[in-house]
Amino acid sequence: MRHWLIVLAVASLAECAHAVPPAPSRGELELAVPRLVAADRGTEALALIESYLTIHPADPQVLFDASRIASRLGDSRGAAMYAIRALRAGWTDDKALDEHPDLSRLRAHESWEQVRAVRHQMRDSAPKLAITGNDAIARRSLQSWLAEFGGGRYRIEENASLNLILASAVEPEGFRRAMNTIETLSATLTKNFFSEIQPDTVLLIVATPADANKFLHDPQHGGLYVHEDRRLVTRDTGATLRHEYTHVRHYGQMQQLNQRHPIWIQEGLATLFEDWKLGPSGELVILPNLRTNDAFDRVRQHQTMPWVDFLALDSESFMAQPQWNYAQARSMLMYFASQGKLTSWYRLYTASWKDDSTGRRAIEASFGAPIGKIEAQWKEWVHDRGRQDSTIDPGDGVMGTTISNLPDGVRIDSVQPSGPALRAGIRAGDVITNIGAVEIRSVGDYLLAMADRRSGENVKVRFRRGSFYSIVEVNLVSGHSLTP
Repeated sequence: MRHWLIVLAVASLAECAHAVPPAPSRGELELAVPRLVAADRGTEALALIESYLTIHPADPQVLFDASRIASRLGDSRGAAMYAIRALRAGWTDDKALDEHPDLSRLRAHESWEQVRAVRHQMRDSAPKLAITGNDAIARRSLQSWLAEFGGGRYRIEENASLNLILASAVEPEGFRRAMNTIETLSATLTKNFFSEIQPDTVLLIVATPADANKFLHDPQHGGLYVHEDRRLVTRDTGATLRHEYTHVRHYGQMQQLNQRHPIWIQEGLATLFEDWKLGPSGELVILPNLRTNDAFDRVRQHQTMPWVDFLALDSESFMAQPQWNYAQARSMLMYFASQGKLTSWYRLYTASWKDDSTGRRAIEASFGAPIGKIEAQWKEWVHDRGRQDSTIDPGDGVMGTTISNLPDGVRIDSVQPSGPALRAGIRAGDVITNIGAVEIRSVGDYLLAMADRRSGENVKVRFRRGSFYSIVEVNLVSGHSLTP
C-alpha cells in the first residue's frame, strides 16, 4: 500500500510540474517586458522576470530591470533588494544606478543607503576591470550575446562616428553594404530629425537565422531594439535594419530631450524609413511598400481609426492590431512628407512637446487647418495613389524559384527544372542580392522588385554563391508556363 501511495504522490507532483508554465528565454523576456512596462503592467512584468530568475538567478541586467520596475511601482525596498542582487551578480553601470529616472523613488528612500554600501563594498573588493561609461550597457549586452550564442559566428567591429558596436554574421561584402546603408540613413536622420548621434553606444547585431529564431522566438518577427539594453537585433540588412536603427536614433533624441513620444510617432518614423531614397537634389523621398496597400485597403473600406483617437493610443492598444496601426502611422507621415511638412512638423512637435505630447497641436499648426480636415485630405490622397503592385500573378514574368530570407539577401531554396533561373546558371543555395538596380535584402524586397515584371523580359540578377558573386541575365517566362 505504501508503494502505491508513493507512486500516486510522484504522479501528482508530475501533473503539478506540467501545470507550471516554463520560464521565458532571455529573448522572450526582452520582447515582453518593455511592452508590459509601456502598458503600465509592471506587476506582470515583475512576475515574468521572477519566473526567468528561477532559472537564471544571477543575470545582472535582468535584476537591474527588476529594480527599475519595482521602483516605478513604489516598492522601494523591493527595488533595493533587486539592485543589491544585481550588484552582487556583476552590475557595474554606476551612472544608471545614480541617474536612471525609473530609480528616483529608490534613491529617495532610506533603502538607497544599503544599495550604496553594497556597491562600495563590491567596488573595493573587485578587480579594476569594471566596464563603465556611455558604452557600458552595450558592452555588457555584447558579452551576454556572445555567452549565449558563441563568438565564433560573429565578427566584432566598432564605429565610433555612429556610436555603434557591431556584431555581424554576414559575409564581408554584405556587411559593408549594410553599413553604407546605415551611414546614409544616419546622415539623413541627422539632417531631417535628430540633430545628434545617440549619446550612448548601441550594440547592433546582424544575427544568423538560427540565432535570430532563438532570440526573437517568433519567425515572423524581423528584429528588435531594446533601449534599456542598448541592443538592436535584426534578421536582415534591409527594411528591418533600417526600421530598428531609426528607433536607435529616435530613442537617443528622446533621451537627450527628456521626452517620451507616443507610439504612433515612434513606429511611424521607423516604418517610414523601411523604404526611402534621396532625390536628385538630396531631398528625402519616401517610397511605397507593402504597408502602403494595408493603408489603402483600410481607407477604401472606411476602417481607419479617426486621427484624434489614433494619436492618443497607448502602446498596448497600438500593438493589439499592429498590421493596421503600423500601416496607418506610416501612411500619415508619408502624407506629411508629400506635402513638404514632415521635417517642419517634427521640429515643431519636439519644441511644443510639453504643451501637447500627442502631436495634434503641431499637426494643426503645420497644416493651418483642424485635424478633421487634414484627415479627410489624407484619405483622398491615399485613395488617389492606389495600391502598390506586390503580387506575382500567374501571368507575370517569373524566374522559377522558391526563396527564403537570409541576412544579406534571399536564398534560392529550389529552382524549377528547365526554368529561367536554372537556364541562367542560378542554383539552389545561391543568394540573390540585386534584381536590376534594386538591392534585395528580404523576400519583401524580392516581391516588390518582381511584381511588375513581364513574361519575355530580360532582367539582370546578381547573386552570391559562397563568397563569390556573379551577374547573369534571366529571361523571364509566364508563371502559367511552369509546371509544378
